[in-house]
Amino acid sequence: MNWHAKVRELMTIDPVSIDVLAKPSEVLEALRGSTFHHLPVVDRGVLVGIVSSVDLARVSLGAWVQDEETEKAWLDSKFRIRDLMTWEPEFVRVDDDIRLAADKLSAGSFHSLAVLDAGDRLVGIITSTDILRMVALA
Repeated sequence: MNWHAKVRELMTIDPVSIDVLAKPSEVLEALRGSTFHHLPVVDRGVLVGIVSSVDLARVSLGAWVQDEETEKAWLDSKFRIRDLMTWEPEFVRVDDDIRLAADKLSAGSFHSLAVLDAGDRLVGIITSTDILRMVALA
């Protein structure tokens, strides 16, 4: 296993992201039925946060309301993405070693890192699952 491999070799490229002004119901819709659980939040293309399915679960009525439209309307009336997301999230750069990503993921209470290029543009995402998969296949 090569811990000096670069993040670019393991990350998911062009991750789905969401604008900070979007409605929480749009986050819910993007995460439902998808294989990912984290959405980078951008403001005019600049990473400002990350919102996850766990963030939504903390405030969701899903356990009490079976009607999806009611749940979405309630979320949109009570919250904004900026209320739910993690601000100024940890990140790595495409040319960082995978070891740095693993260290950051293991030290925090989060399971994904935005990946930025040299111009600070969001170009990928790397998750604890990506690193576990790499270790398992080594």
